[in-house]
Amino acid sequence: MIENHEFCRLSEADIATVIGGESEDIAYNLRRLRLELGYRRADLADELNISLSTIAKYETGSRIPDIDTIIQLSKVLHTNVNNLIFK
Repeated sequence: MIENHEFCRLSEADIATVIGGESEDIAYNLRRLRLELGYRRADLADELNISLSTIAKYETGSRIPDIDTIIQLSKVLHTNVNNLIFK
């Protein structure tokens, strides 16, 4: 574990280079990974103990999973978080 108790200042240029995944990327990746493993939406919902409609919303991009759910999804789908977030 890296311990870093000091803070650093980021310039506006540095901040502008920080790019995250978009909900469309997460939706596409989630569906693709689920189908590659042969999971139904109901299987994934049961595995994560969330509703089927929530999985459907994640896959259509109308709802974005929180970071804890993204981590759980990556474990269930045998991938890393980056493969869920980035295209």
